[in-house]
Amino acid sequence: MATCIIIDDEKHARLTLKQLIGAFLGGRLEVSGTAASVAEGVSEIKRLNPDIVFLDIEMPGQNGFGLFEHFGDIPFQVVFCTAYEHYAIEAVKVAAFDYLLKPVNHDDLVNLMDRYEKQKPPVHGNRARVNTLINNFQSADPTFNSIALPTRDGYQMEKVPNIIYCQAQESYSKLHIKGDFTYLVSRSLKQLEEVLPQELFFRIHKSYLVNLNYVQNYKKAEGFITLINGEELEVAHRRSEEFLKRLTRRV
Repeated sequence: MATCIIIDDEKHARLTLKQLIGAFLGGRLEVSGTAASVAEGVSEIKRLNPDIVFLDIEMPGQNGFGLFEHFGDIPFQVVFCTAYEHYAIEAVKVAAFDYLLKPVNHDDLVNLMDRYEKQKPPVHGNRARVNTLINNFQSADPTFNSIALPTRDGYQMEKVPNIIYCQAQESYSKLHIKGDFTYLVSRSLKQLEEVLPQELFFRIHKSYLVNLNYVQNYKKAEGFITLINGEELEVAHRRSEEFLKRLTRRV
């Protein structure tokens, strides 16, 4: 059975999550301890060595990200808990971390545990993912600079502006990166579309998600774009008008 720690400054939130875990994840996840602050959380993690840490982002004194200043390697999975704030959630998603929205829904909790047991996510890439998250979150630029992408071997950190386009490969996606480099990631095109900045990326076809900065020209009559690397990609007819609006809006 996996073990976890809950770190949240609100006593009611800690108790509610603990009760939900007991009621809906009995036999699968055990709450080893709880903490009301980052300092208490650090102590509990070092004492109990949990598999999962449920971490509130918004806490007085020191927000949840301060936890990571106390660890070199991060040998546990992190699940961020937060009231809905669009920018915070998007930052968590592009760093490939899981999250729960407050108030926590038991279905979301069960789905989270299903993913954890199915994927057994490696922890060796956690430090780089945390750095990606904090850098994005603290940046004044609303467009995230980096993204953590799960691969078969762990995680690939990539600069978002370097992604030319993403190509569907069944339940995976092939990323085409500046410098004529490609790799396969364990995310569908739909999932990438949800986390990559909409200001930069547009779904031109069921098979292609394109960085608009790399579009060299658009032959509307023929239904193709040419990228700056010389590749031609098809634009679905039903997306053509919206795509043209997005392109001209950027001129």
